Amino acid sequence: MKKTLSILALSLATTAMGAESVPFHYDLPDSGLLPSYAEITAITRMGERHGGSDLSMQTYSLTVPLSDPRKSGWDDYMLNVQFDAKLTDINTGGTLDLEHDELVSVSVPVTIVKKMPTGNRLTMGMAPEIASDSGAIDHGLELTAYGLYTVKHNESFTYTLGVAVAPRFSDYGIIPVFGFEWRPSDDWLIRMKGYRLDALYQVSDTFCVGPFMAGHGGTWSVETPRGDRQFRVRSLVLGIGGEYNFAEPGQTKRIITFAVGSTVATTAQFQERSAGKHEYETHHYKPGLFISAGLDFRF
Repeated sequence: MKKTLSILALSLATTAMGAESVPFHYDLPDSGLLPSYAEITAITRMGERHGGSDLSMQTYSLTVPLSDPRKSGWDDYMLNVQFDAKLTDINTGGTLDLEHDELVSVSVPVTIVKKMPTGNRLTMGMAPEIASDSGAIDHGLELTAYGLYTVKHNESFTYTLGVAVAPRFSDYGIIPVFGFEWRPSDDWLIRMKGYRLDALYQVSDTFCVGPFMAGHGGTWSVETPRGDRQFRVRSLVLGIGGEYNFAEPGQTKRIITFAVGSTVATTAQFQERSAGKHEYETHHYKPGLFISAGLDFRF
């Protein structure tokens, strides 16, 4: 992992050195340090399939931009810096017990984006991150790195390939990344981004809606009677989601997002922090109601 991070850091430094002919410029968004994204997500109480515990969770997410990528960078390179914060309130009962119910994730992604004349895009970045409860902060700090390449195949199809170094989310620290946007017609957009796949129907110029499938959850360092361990929640969610764009002509996007659905399969488990992340005390849960609503002002 250290070797991979070093290679990516060297690549970023080389990119910056090669662009010294154009002065570096940096500026905040016109709105200043105001949040550009906010979302509330909730999963209602789920009983364990074969056990005596229950689980529900609410997640509050917020993003504050620390640079305007359209006005920050050098040459053909854009610089995007932001502050991401997420508070997850886990409610447990029965045989599943946490020392602290509130889990926090805080990160500062620093991303360099280069747009090619062909429409392709290279994205590289790093993000120091803390994900833990209040009792295991010293074991919750990690550095994530990522490199992505987006190919504009044609006007209707774009895909992204890449790799992320994220020890908290993978036993081996390396995660392949794949995403795409496909417009089979003027009325439909099929999109895969992160852990979510959407099929959106354009009802009007400002409103679209359709089915989605997504992964939801997280991994945190938590305090336990056995010492600090990793606690991981993973849910597969199916439902209906939509977007309403209320931006005026000439404004950047201003989107209200919503989703309603059900968890299909949910797993909560503790893991050792050592290499291999040995799992123990795994719980599987029945379906629960999933709802979310958000505001997106990001670039």
